[in-house]
Amino acid sequence: MALPQGVTDYLNENAQNNGGAQPAAGDDLFKAGVLDSFALVDFIGVLEAETGISVPDSDVKPANFQTLEAIERYVESRKG
Repeated sequence: MALPQGVTDYLNENAQNNGGAQPAAGDDLFKAGVLDSFALVDFIGVLEAETGISVPDSDVKPANFQTLEAIERYVESRKG
């Protein structure tokens, strides 16, 4: 499953704003500076709007959003 364009656009823009490159599927988004604890909150809003899922507070953990692959798995599990 590919993530919606709005989700990847948000991540790519965040990477660019922080002086990084477009993240690849297995890149650690936190180590690369694409996401941090503040950006994660905004990102979850984008993710919910773009995918139609709801992310409960208990799921707001860096491990669920560490890589593009992890995000794709998470979205699939919430839609499943």
